[in-house]
Order: sequence, then structure tokens, then C-alpha cells
Amino acid sequence: GGSLRSGRHLDFVPRLREAAWLAEHFRPSAMMDLSDGLAADAPRLARASGCGVRLDWESIPCTPGCSVEEALGDGEDFELLLAMDPERVPALSAAWAQAFPELPLSVVGSLVDGSEAVPDYGKGYDHFQ
Repeated sequence: GGSLRSGRHLDFVPRLREAAWLAEHFRPSAMMDLSDGLAADAPRLARASGCGVRLDWESIPCTPGCSVEEALGDGEDFELLLAMDPERVPALSAAWAQAFPELPLSVVGSLVDGSEAVPDYGKGYDHFQ
């Protein structure tokens, strides 16, 4: 997160290779790119999956000098957001480190029962503002 402050806004590397690798080797339950920021896209992925979401603020990767709020809402990061059974995460983490040693993989939260209210993490990036 933090595409605005870091100067990466609209200057990104699409994670096509990584997405294809994930689909082939681990088949996530859900996956999308973060084009509107984690604050907007995590609840969007959760609602589409019939779930709620709980983010772990301490685990959200931030560009140096960037706040968690900026990481949540800047948008245009174009990183991947995926959902997977927590029991499969250790195997994914190990295989990911081998396949993409320069690209960290972060667990930023979890999908929860759909009856839980989705917390307000901010509005995310508004392309029309």
C-alpha cells in the first residue's frame, strides 16, 4: 500500500504471472487485484464470497513512510488479494518464497462469518474524485 506517496500510482507491474501460478498450484477460493485499495476491495471480495472480513492492521504491508490508512485507501496498487483455507497458508508461503523470492506474501486478515458486520476500513480510492 501507499501508491500515492511512493510515486507508484499508475506505475505498476501487473501480477499476471503470479496470479496464473496461484491458480495452477494453489487454486485460491477467491482472488482479485487491489485497484481501489484494500479498504474498498477486501469488503468487496468478502461480500462476493458471502462472508465478512476482518483485517489485521499490524500485518498490512506499507511502503516506507506510508501510514496504514494510506496503505488501505490509496488504490492503484494492483497487488493480488486472495482467500484461502488457513490450513493451506503454510504450504503456500513456502512455495511462494521459492517461486517469487523477491515478492513478499502477506496474510492481512481473514474472511469471517457473513453475519458479522463488515467494519469500515475507509472508502478506498475514488477514481472520480
